[in-house]
Amino acid sequence: MVKLLSNQSVKRSYPEGNRPWAIARLLPNAQTIIVARFRNRQDAHDHKRLLHLFIPNAEFEIIFDPPKEKEEENQTQALS
Repeated sequence: MVKLLSNQSVKRSYPEGNRPWAIARLLPNAQTIIVARFRNRQDAHDHKRLLHLFIPNAEFEIIFDPPKEKEEENQTQALS
């Protein structure tokens, strides 16, 4: 029997900072929603292909979304 992990344990194991590649669904009026996050671009690309099979009329884009905390730390260090 396979034991499924809860979402909370997955979040603790893989924080967003470790998954900078994301798939964004493009919505009307210049809106977007992040559908999923991945550690590498190839995984994001493979998942995007599957999404197109299940939702052919939707538009998806792969984006690189680095964590904001590290950017702020880098800017603070550069100013010091």
